[in-house]
This record gives sequence, C-alpha cells and structure tokens, in this order.
Amino acid sequence: MYCFLGFVVSIIPTGYLLSAFNLINRPVVWGLVLLLFVLLQNFAIKLKSEGRYRSIKNVFSEIRTGLNSFWNSCEIGEKGIFIILSFFTLVVIIINLLVLVKTYPNEWDSMTGHLVKCAYYLQNGHMGRVNGTTWSIDYYPNSLPTLQIFGYHFLGEKGFKLIHFLSYGVFVISTYGIARKLFQNTKGAIFAGFMAALLPSALIQAVTTETDIVQSAYLGMVVYFLLELKEQVNFKNILILALILGVWISHKVTFMLIGPAVFVIALYVLFSAKGLTKKLPLAFGLLVLSMAVYVAPNGYIGNLKVAEKPSLGALSAPPIMMKYHGIEGYSNRDKLRNFEFNVLRYSSDFLHLDGLRNTEWGEKLNNSFRAIPNKVFNKFGLERGEFWVVYPFEMMGNPQMQFYKERPFWGIISFALVLPVFVLILIAYYRKKVDLLPVLFVSAAAIHFLTLSFTAPYDPIKGRYFMNMAVWCLPLLAFLFEKKTKWKPYLLVCSVIIGITAVLTLSHRRLYPLVGENNIFEIDRTAQLTLSRPEFSDAYYKFEELVPEDAIVALGTQQEHEDYVYPLWGKDFKRTLIPIHPFRSLVKPIPPEAQYLFYSEGVIPFKDGDIQLGKGDQTNDTPVPESKYFLRKL
Repeated sequence: MYCFLGFVVSIIPTGYLLSAFNLINRPVVWGLVLLLFVLLQNFAIKLKSEGRYRSIKNVFSEIRTGLNSFWNSCEIGEKGIFIILSFFTLVVIIINLLVLVKTYPNEWDSMTGHLVKCAYYLQNGHMGRVNGTTWSIDYYPNSLPTLQIFGYHFLGEKGFKLIHFLSYGVFVISTYGIARKLFQNTKGAIFAGFMAALLPSALIQAVTTETDIVQSAYLGMVVYFLLELKEQVNFKNILILALILGVWISHKVTFMLIGPAVFVIALYVLFSAKGLTKKLPLAFGLLVLSMAVYVAPNGYIGNLKVAEKPSLGALSAPPIMMKYHGIEGYSNRDKLRNFEFNVLRYSSDFLHLDGLRNTEWGEKLNNSFRAIPNKVFNKFGLERGEFWVVYPFEMMGNPQMQFYKERPFWGIISFALVLPVFVLILIAYYRKKVDLLPVLFVSAAAIHFLTLSFTAPYDPIKGRYFMNMAVWCLPLLAFLFEKKTKWKPYLLVCSVIIGITAVLTLSHRRLYPLVGENNIFEIDRTAQLTLSRPEFSDAYYKFEELVPEDAIVALGTQQEHEDYVYPLWGKDFKRTLIPIHPFRSLVKPIPPEAQYLFYSEGVIPFKDGDIQLGKGDQTNDTPVPESKYFLRKL
C-alpha cells in the first residue's frame, strides 16, 4: 500500500504540472519529473523506515518466514481451504494478467468517454476542456486520466488498464490489512483477502478502464490508515491519511456517497485515538494542502464555472445529466418510493449466482435457486417501468442485454458469507465477545447500501458501484476464523463454489470472453474494440483502409455515449480528431484544416460523393442502436 500510495501521489501532480506546460504527451518529460519524486521518496524511506525494511531481501525473507509460521499453525481443514483458494486465485490472476498484456481496452464508456478523454489529452498535450461529444469527456475529474496516461506511456495502449489492475491488488491487500486490525487473526485476514481476490465484481473491473476499482483501492487505504492512526497518532500517519484522502476526493464525486459511511469510522477513531484531538489543527492543515495539490486542479472548479448554478451535482455532471441520473427533480414522495424500490431491487440483484449463471447450466441452476426469492420479491411489483436509468429492473435480468456479465455483484459471497457474519458479529457484540469496531463496520456497510439506494434511480450497472461497499463487508469475514468454530466444513464448500464462480466470471464475460467464436485472444484490435457493438466493426475497418494514419478528421458523431470515437485515432494514435458536434450543442462549421469528415446519419446531411462506411444497426441487441457512418474527403 505504501508503494501504491507513492505511485499515485507522484503521478497525479506530475500530470497536472505537465498539462500546464502542454507536455502531457511527452514520455521523456514524465520520466524526468517522476525521477525527482522517486529520489525524494527513496530519501524519506531510508530516513524514516525501520532498518530491516530498507532491504528488499530482508522484506521477502520476513514474508517467507511469516508464511511458513502461518502454514504450520493451520489445521488440516484450514489447509484445505487455503489450498483451494490459493489455486483459484492463481488461476484468475494469470487470466487477468494475460488479458492485461494481450488485449485492448473495449468497455463502452471508455470507447465513448473515459479513454476518449485520454486520447484527446495526448493529442492536445494538455488536459483543458475538449468540448467533446460526450459529457463525461469534460466533466469527469482529471485525477484518473493522469494515471491512465502514465500507463499508456509505460506500456502502450494496453497500459491504460495498468492502474486498474494495480488497484485490484491494493483492494485485496487493504482487505487483508483491515481484517488484521479488526480481529488480530492472520488466518481470518488471509481468508478475507482471498474473498476480495475472488470477488466477481473486482475480477471484472481489474482489467477494464472503469473508475470504481480504483475508488475501492483508495477507500480501502483510507480505512486502513484511519485504523493505523487509531493505533499510533504521529506525524507520519497523519500525513499519509491526508495524502490518501486528497487523492480519494480528487478521483470522483461519488466519494460523497461513501462519505457518511467513512464518517462513522472516522468519528470512532477521533474519540478513541489518544492525543488525536490535540493534533487536529495539524491534520486539517495537511488535508487542506493535500486537497490543494490533488483536488483543486482536477476539474471540479472548471465544472462549477460552466454550471448554470453552483451545486454539489454540478461538480460531476451538467444539470441535464444530473436530472437523468439523479433524483433532484423528484417529489419527496417519489424520492421515498424510489428509495424503497431500490432497497428491494438491489437486494434482489445481490441474490444471484453471479459468475455461475454465465453458463447455460449455471443459468438453469440460478433459475432454480431464484424460485423462493422470486416469490418474495414479486409481491412488491418491482418490475414496473418507473425509477430507472439505462434499462429497467427485471427480476431475472435480461439475457439479451447481459448486464450481469459486465457488472456482476458478489455471487454467493454476499448471502452465504457476508449476511451470516453480520448476524454473528451482532450476536457476539450483544454477548460482549467483540468490541464496537466490527459493529461499526456493519453499520457503515448498511449506511453505504442505503445511500446508494437513495441517491439515484435504479441502474443495472450498479454492481460496480456496490464493489466499494465490499471494503466494509469483506474484512468482517475474518471473524469466521475466531477461535475454533464448526464453520470450517461450510467454508471449505463455499471456497470451492467461490473459486469456480471466479473462473467462470472471467472465462464467460462479455467484454473479454475466453471461449466461443469471439475468444478475445483470437480476434484483432478493431474486433476487440467493438466487441460489445459488433455491427460497428465493418465501418471502422473501412475507415482504416481509406483514411491515412496521420490525417486530420472532423467528427460529426452522435452525442451522449452513443458512438464509439476511440477507435478512430488508430492503433498508434497519430490521427488528429476535431469534434464539431459538442455535447448538447448544434453542429459547428468544419474547420479548414480538416482533411476528412466522419459523421453519423442524422447529424450532418449526406452529399453526393460521401462514402457509406457501414450498414448501421441490423439487430436489436444493444440499448442504443449502432449508427450508420459516412466519410467525406475534404
């Protein structure tokens, strides 16, 4: 976690700095600036770290000794559990590593927004407002793009996913660390770490370029270092907590939705850490400094400047999108009804065999498993067509849309392990067998769930948002290893199912499938980029044939996450793209320097001589129809 913290606190301000000088597309300059950060951190480590940790050899020697001691302390049943979990964890890590180094990013929001943003920044040399076709290009904070752009300079196009894969590892490690602090139980903490490593939601996001896995890593570190501060109030721990809080706040405005849950733990630390109240002025000063470095330049201020009126929602999105994605326009009665529906709808979504149901036999098994839940939830009329975004709620999900393959929840971990451990901890607290802190984690998880349920209409992709809630839930699983219990046979069975679930989650996912005719390792770059919208592919192949790789292209594409722009830069990102149909604006004149015009039907009128690149949408298989594209040589 210290290495990861050093990584992000160096790269983010480097990106901001280079953007100010129009140098964000210069890898050599990145290297020189980051070298200074590395030298500073190396000096600090040698100055402040314990002697035995100054040598990598000593660190690995201590790890080996600790593992040997841990293994010798395990009973036969425990060894069986850890062998099974180790095997499946190794398998999924190898799969995702292969996906990381062999495949290209292809997730929908990245093709229309997240990575389009990075590509424009690389093209322009700075992170100024682009006025892109999609609102997220200009409104999403610039903290994550700095890390993605560094990954691009480091590993090429596939490096956009580097920060996400590292975040997966930190999410796992922080789960282990938090569990250790909660229960001082190494066996339980390792079990909790394995559950994080095999969590379907985490496995999927480890190699996509979505924002939530990074958010989970930051949140895990915030919670871990809060507990570290509780144990020892000193300048180092206050500084580290201030740094990670600044980075976390800079990442995405949804930190506000997690804030109430974090506040519960922060309040506990404030009143239980000896001497902390005396150092609050220091802590506040360091936090303000951290926010000045990481938050102030990230784009929030720019969003407020162009807002119709200042509001918390304006930090993250234009008003029209907040109206669509939020509940600001709801009456009080509708806010309450939306909240009630969401509590039930998301509870239903958690009660699925995610991963297993990606296969035909698993889908049948899931249908059988859902027999009783369906009878219960059907009584509430949850499938009515109100209070939803993207796609309405369906009890069993829509196989055609396959949202659950791209945005799974937790599989059996949620209802077979997390719910029982909540009950056990509450009973143990009533019997005075555990202290208050684990109960506060249960409370934080409940607050987190209720906050996500209240603040927006139903969204079938919320599986990735609820992953952040795992930071509160998974460390509590260490409680199952407290003393000698009768849970071990049950945990052994669960471990096998969870391991199989994890492998199937990765082998049968929609974006990076390992089986079938679209095996991700057997199709080319263009086919990979358009895997979730295959009717786009022909248009992009033809575009590549007709347009030189260094051409200047005016873009008259559809707005609001409808058209994939990212593939148009080409594999070496040498083309210059100029958007002429900005979000919620009329079409602008074609700039004189443009050599080609690429446009969607309905945006710009067709002229004789224009070339039709593809047939457009032929089947009703995506939420938004594929556009019919045209090319004009200027």
